[in-house]
Amino acid sequence: MKARTDRTKTNSTSHAERRAQWFVTRLYSGDMTAADESELHRWLAEDPGHRQAYEHLLHLWDLSGDLVGDKDIAALTRGALRARTRTGFDRRWLGLAAAVVLAVVTGVLGRTFLGTTDEAQILETALGDQQTFVLRDGSSVTLNSGSRILVDFDSLGRRILLDFGEVFLAVAKDPERTLTIRAGDHVVTALGTKFSVHLAGHRLEIAVAEGRVAVSDDNIRFPRKTEFLAKFEAGSLILDAGSVATFEEDQQTVQEDSIGEVERLQSWRSGRVRFEDQTLMDVISEVNRYTRVKVLIEDSTIADLRISAVLNLDQVEMTGQVELLLSSLEDIHPIKVVRHPDRFVLIANPVGT
Repeated sequence: MKARTDRTKTNSTSHAERRAQWFVTRLYSGDMTAADESELHRWLAEDPGHRQAYEHLLHLWDLSGDLVGDKDIAALTRGALRARTRTGFDRRWLGLAAAVVLAVVTGVLGRTFLGTTDEAQILETALGDQQTFVLRDGSSVTLNSGSRILVDFDSLGRRILLDFGEVFLAVAKDPERTLTIRAGDHVVTALGTKFSVHLAGHRLEIAVAEGRVAVSDDNIRFPRKTEFLAKFEAGSLILDAGSVATFEEDQQTVQEDSIGEVERLQSWRSGRVRFEDQTLMDVISEVNRYTRVKVLIEDSTIADLRISAVLNLDQVEMTGQVELLLSSLEDIHPIKVVRHPDRFVLIANPVGT
């Protein structure tokens, strides 16, 4: 039964890859119609694996620029050009050229895609844990609580995928290979720098402590782009030291000359998390990143209360630290904490009651 399940999964994956190749070929040959676009968006929304297969081929196509002198690609290009003379100068030969080159790119570069080389590393931390790792190039990465990255370095470049959580990077200079970190729908390119990237659901936050980073949208090649995506075509968003950029859904905000905010966002590296005039909802969301005993807000009337506080992370018993934080909130704000063995529940506590 297991063999049948594995075979079914493999067949499904192969079908998704073939379908993705068809869409990429249509896109780069210029033959994609309005009907094709509608079908692409429907297909991408149907299964996360479809989007993964499509993005995989887009990345391989990007890398094909490094194979300009490859003899196989040169031979296939000549064949495509000969096909043009047989069919006449129309769009059909463009589709053929795109298809055959994509086939070679997939074969030649398939193992260079992020996470597919033999030496790729998966680094992760458990809930409440933090760890620093030194990479082969001398760069260091520090993972915050409950985070995971995939590191893939080779002769073509230094690539990191942030699967979830938060990472702080101190990037070693390498003029031959840029370092990029992909998080959600964005790619951050390090320009000799120290910075952090936090991915939580659809929310991405980038804070630059030193140097500069370039941020580009990873979906700029999808057809019928929104204005939010299209503006990245003209060039990447450059963030200098002291900048914080937040991306959520179709919203983007950038704070410049905010080194104090950068230090606050990265304070977890020194064993504490600082909250300064933030909503109770944001505070509790952050607290829940570090403890198994979760905190819930049961009363929406208190969710927007402005809170300033400190959570210590360097203590053995994190639940005790959360208890202390919540007790201090009770003393200062109209909040009541209902304590259960497996959770804390916050409700409104009108003044004087």
